[in-house]
Amino acid sequence: MASNFVRSLMGFDSRRAFRVLQFGAQIRLPFYLLLITVAFMSLFAWHAYSAYAELYTMVMTNVPESFQEQILRQTHDFSIVGAAILGGLVFTILGFSVAYTHTLIGPTVALRRQVQSMKDGNYRTRNKLRKTDAAHQGLANDLNELAEILQHAQSNARSAQNSQRSA
Repeated sequence: MASNFVRSLMGFDSRRAFRVLQFGAQIRLPFYLLLITVAFMSLFAWHAYSAYAELYTMVMTNVPESFQEQILRQTHDFSIVGAAILGGLVFTILGFSVAYTHTLIGPTVALRRQVQSMKDGNYRTRNKLRKTDAAHQGLANDLNELAEILQHAQSNARSAQNSQRSA
């Protein structure tokens, strides 16, 4: 029961399912990209702070109070928009990375299904990958050829057994 649930979550039962196929592999890429992004954003923030902190302090001490409120409001709005943009970047990186790795890892589900079928003795199973799965097309063709060779060998062995029984 639990095994069937896990298999359905991993997408083994449905060809058209869009599920996370290999959680670690599909989440690792966006994690690294986000880590790199945070590192560079931190460097940029440090650079901006070191460049403008003194100027900001001078302006805030030498302008009338009404201008100070306007500067603080603008700084607050800028911070909110910056956080929203950063949040959008995080979700965009996560979404594109999972979708891209899904196209890379997705064909392995069909290939594993064919290998499992061949291990079970069913050599009639063939794989037809999408045109966009070009990275795995060679392996799929090789598995299809192997299945055909094994199917012919199996049918030849059955023919030989049948001819021995009738003789």
